[in-house]
Amino acid sequence: MHTLSIVAMLVAIAQPATRLSIQPWTGTDLQTTTAEAAKYRLEVTGPPNATIRLQASNVATGWLAAFCTPKLCSPQRLDAQLPRSGQIVLQFELIRESQDAPKHSGATITGGDGASVTVPAAYRQ
Repeated sequence: MHTLSIVAMLVAIAQPATRLSIQPWTGTDLQTTTAEAAKYRLEVTGPPNATIRLQASNVATGWLAAFCTPKLCSPQRLDAQLPRSGQIVLQFELIRESQDAPKHSGATITGGDGASVTVPAAYRQ
């Protein structure tokens, strides 16, 4: 085996199996979400039927991060199973809960396998 092939294999093995993508939310709000929240479209792609663990960090004090599905919103973290397609779309929210909280907050979403994505800062008065 060539050295280059070995390096390519090692790089492929070291990559997280889960891929996370964040964009502004453009669809209809889910019934489980909060009207005042900053909303994002979180796409999670991974092995079909895999269990994923997502956690939000780097959220400003006085703000709450929530992972929302059509059935529930889960604060700060979510454990879910990917469908057979290997892709799920979640509505991710940043909610300013306190008038004393900073007016800006972003977040970092991290998967259980180390995949991560930075959520752009939201501004709320």
